[in-house]
Amino acid sequence: MTACMWIAGIFNRIYGVKYSYDYDPEKISSQPVILLSSHASRLEFLYTIYGFKRYDVNVVCGYQNILQKGLYNLFIRLGVISKYLYQPDFVCVKSMMRVLKRNGALGLFPEGIQSTSGSTHPINPATAGFIKRSKANIVVCTTEGAYLATNRYSSDRKKGYIGVKYSLVFTPEMLEELTEEQIYRTVLDKISYNDFTFNKTARNKYIGKKPNAFEIDKILYLCPDCMAEHTLRVENDRVVCGKCGFSVRINEYYDLTEVKGMECPSDIDQWYKWQRSCVADQIRSDGFVMSLEGSLCTLHLDKLRKPPKNRIVLSVGTARLTNKGLSFSGKLDGENADYDFSAESVFSLTFSTKGYLEFYCNNDYYMIVPDKEQCLIKWTLAAEEIHNLYDEAWNSACGDVYESEFRKVRS
Repeated sequence: MTACMWIAGIFNRIYGVKYSYDYDPEKISSQPVILLSSHASRLEFLYTIYGFKRYDVNVVCGYQNILQKGLYNLFIRLGVISKYLYQPDFVCVKSMMRVLKRNGALGLFPEGIQSTSGSTHPINPATAGFIKRSKANIVVCTTEGAYLATNRYSSDRKKGYIGVKYSLVFTPEMLEELTEEQIYRTVLDKISYNDFTFNKTARNKYIGKKPNAFEIDKILYLCPDCMAEHTLRVENDRVVCGKCGFSVRINEYYDLTEVKGMECPSDIDQWYKWQRSCVADQIRSDGFVMSLEGSLCTLHLDKLRKPPKNRIVLSVGTARLTNKGLSFSGKLDGENADYDFSAESVFSLTFSTKGYLEFYCNNDYYMIVPDKEQCLIKWTLAAEEIHNLYDEAWNSACGDVYESEFRKVRS
């Protein structure tokens, strides 16, 4: 951990990360602590764990993320605790409680996954129950500008401001007095972020090797002017609709400027959330269906390999998503290989920038790998909104963070 922190320090100095605290980290250095960190970027752990100033942090990480060539043994040595995302995982909870009992530190990303659009993802209200039972100090860490420097849709690293703020939100004595609902609301308020709203005031430039519009059509598929699907394309620093001619430039501040068209969201996050609201309307129709040709896969566990050799093919055929759930009909070695996943058990079909969908169901991890490259973000949005039809608590948590102002304008 000492060596890794030294390396992380070099990266943070190169990136120019700025840190601020509303408490003295030394005063709780020997006490049980839970660090609740935002997850705006894929490099969040480099910023937030380093600045936490503890060398005994056990980070909770998605199961699939530690099964990568060259990382598994390192992660285990660093005390990383694996977690089946969105699923009850009692082994993980027991491991976390053992850390706290020895006065250690836990690093949690309560959103579960990296933000797609630069603002807060839902936090499972059950997180508040674990916090209350932990009897630990609770520190909340939120970043500013991290998504803009390392956004979700492109691997191009941008140069620009990144700020990290740490706040001691609860002590063990405070947790005794608070309800789970009060804890949930406080954590959500403290951890909330929106990098596009932040930069409208901060006015920091983010410049990389590629324009800031590069590959943004991986998360934007719906034209805000004519509402045509999958007609958007990127031309240098502009997003252009091939059907109606709508176009908008994304500048070095991530502003949407030089609009050609009648309707345009105020920023990328609002555009993304508006897409979600449109999908939420569509999936309520009994005739709603999405399909794609490809393979259903899982991961090799016997020997670590590099992608795509780390995949076990379970079936080759057609994936089909309706408001009743997900199904995959296909064959393997000449035999029928069909799978059904209920809407209640699939929280999301998370899109990977490497061109596939991934999801958990009953503590098993799966991938849907399309036969041809295509925009997959509607699958993610549709699967999440379909699950919300059957999960009142999760639907409420989504409602806390996904409101679209542009939806009101279009309505």
